[in-house]
Amino acid sequence: MNIRPEKVQDYAAIAEVNIRAFDERLAEALIVALHRQRTGFDPELSLVAEIDGEVVGHVLFSPQTIRLMGQDVKAVNLAPIAVDPAHQRKGIGVALIQFGHEIAQNKGYALSFLLGHPTYYPRFGYHTHVYGEASVNVPIQPLPVVGGLNANLPTRAPVQKDVPVLRKLWLHEEGNVDFAIVPGDSLADWLSPNPLIQARVYLHYDRVVGYTRIKTTEPGRPLLFLAQDAHIAQLMAADIGHGLPSIMLPLHPYSASASAFSGTAVKAWDAGMACRLAPSPFDEFYARLQAGERLPGRPVWPSAFDME
Repeated sequence: MNIRPEKVQDYAAIAEVNIRAFDERLAEALIVALHRQRTGFDPELSLVAEIDGEVVGHVLFSPQTIRLMGQDVKAVNLAPIAVDPAHQRKGIGVALIQFGHEIAQNKGYALSFLLGHPTYYPRFGYHTHVYGEASVNVPIQPLPVVGGLNANLPTRAPVQKDVPVLRKLWLHEEGNVDFAIVPGDSLADWLSPNPLIQARVYLHYDRVVGYTRIKTTEPGRPLLFLAQDAHIAQLMAADIGHGLPSIMLPLHPYSASASAFSGTAVKAWDAGMACRLAPSPFDEFYARLQAGERLPGRPVWPSAFDME
């Protein structure tokens, strides 16, 4: 078996391996293809395993910047990993992960994180329950019109000139949330490839003051919610919840807009795992998490994962 970085001529074989490994579905192959369009994509961290010249396995370690203890940390996100069903249980997945960890460590990444099986990945050094989901249920009727602002803030689709403002808005909202994934500087990071998921910016006197990404089939459950301040957050919630009794906002207790609502909570997943590759703020975060002095983190996955 030979493990090496992908080449352009491997793309079709990698897609086929991912399709076969994930019950003949296309989602994971598309996720890999979309990640190749990211400015931060590193082909040396997209690895294939081949036997007799045939690609039988693939793993993608996607470079990301995450927030931990209020600091930026270089990390990789392991997703997806696929082994052709005809070659499973032969140690191919183990070899891909170990080789990927070594390359990522040599490139200066401090952490690898993933969503995965809680009894499989700890053998590679992954800790469970480091992050999960966070939300707050917001009843719509009691929301006031606050701050003297018109309740009907206009919205539109994001455009390239919005990106620097959106990045600042994201840092304000999510900068203190552990495992928050820092968006890139491309407009593609703020749009969704899924036609059912719409990205909108909220405006006040033509100035961007909010952003949402919402699946049209679940209008009351935004995937991402960013607001300039508590007043704007309440107005945005009222707009999202128009005609609904309540909505569920994806806010962490450390999100800036958590102050606008009551009952924000976070629940750790056993599948929410991270593996230390080098010294970083993760060491302090994990120690404080274990001591009950820090809440679990919550990533909002990049739009490249918006396949379902």
